[in-house]
Amino acid sequence: MNPTAPVTLLGLDWSVPDTPRLRTTDPDHPEHSLLHPLLGEHAFRVDGEQRRCIGWFDLTGAEGRHVRCRTDEVVTRGKQCRRCQYKEGFIAAHQAHRTPEALPENIRDYLRQPHWLYLDVFANGTTKVGTAADSRRRSRLAEQGPVAALYLARTKDGATVRTLESAVSQHFALPQQVQTRRKVLGLQNSIDTTALITKLTDLAAQVTPYLDKIADEQPGTEVLAAPEPWIRPACSTAVFESAPVLAHPDDLTQGTHRLHITGAAGPVAVFSTEPEAPRHSADLSRLIGRSLVPATTEDAPTGAPTLF
Repeated sequence: MNPTAPVTLLGLDWSVPDTPRLRTTDPDHPEHSLLHPLLGEHAFRVDGEQRRCIGWFDLTGAEGRHVRCRTDEVVTRGKQCRRCQYKEGFIAAHQAHRTPEALPENIRDYLRQPHWLYLDVFANGTTKVGTAADSRRRSRLAEQGPVAALYLARTKDGATVRTLESAVSQHFALPQQVQTRRKVLGLQNSIDTTALITKLTDLAAQVTPYLDKIADEQPGTEVLAAPEPWIRPACSTAVFESAPVLAHPDDLTQGTHRLHITGAAGPVAVFSTEPEAPRHSADLSRLIGRSLVPATTEDAPTGAPTLF
């Protein structure tokens, strides 16, 4: 596509893990957003330093629906304005097991569905514990970009699973988040996928007996007799098979870029800038909220003008 007006990148969409997409504003319909394939050619120029609110997801229906920020508010911290952050409710969701009465309406039904507790491992060897709603059990992991993951337990709701997550995190000194910068750096060396899966399996063998001990204190918890492997998207496998690959030397938030993206693992993409050029990796989430303008023939590094 070749828009006639600038668009704002609103996020990376992993709702269909095998075909990740980019979500942008729709220049012709201010209340809507558009989805574009992530893999392939992208030429764009970053317009200005400001970042705009990415909107929020309405989770009250059968499927999550993206809602544009009604004012496209400029943000200086995070990715959402305070109104959209509250409407979505995920900040409060992380404290659902402690203060359930503080939950916004949008998140209550979402947290009532079954949830999963998992362990995952990243390219640099970091392991962590996390949770995923039943409706997002594969996509939630895809948007983070681990090398491998194992589901260990299923709970009746989101509050219960967060209690388990907190307990496992504290008992085994496991983080609940991994910085994207570490995910990019992890690609600068060859990746022994088999060794990482073994490391994750050994960790699961320690965590599972602990979950068995505390499950009785959390009604509605089922600890799996054998951990269930997460199915990694092929586009993420392409990232890990391309390693070692260096971080892109240019700042994607400045100037004009032409990227041919061949793989993606969560926010990290692997790409070349021209047909025979070496591949690099970069954190695409740094572009979220930015205004992107189609590159012209004069300012694009190579080829014809396109944007997503």
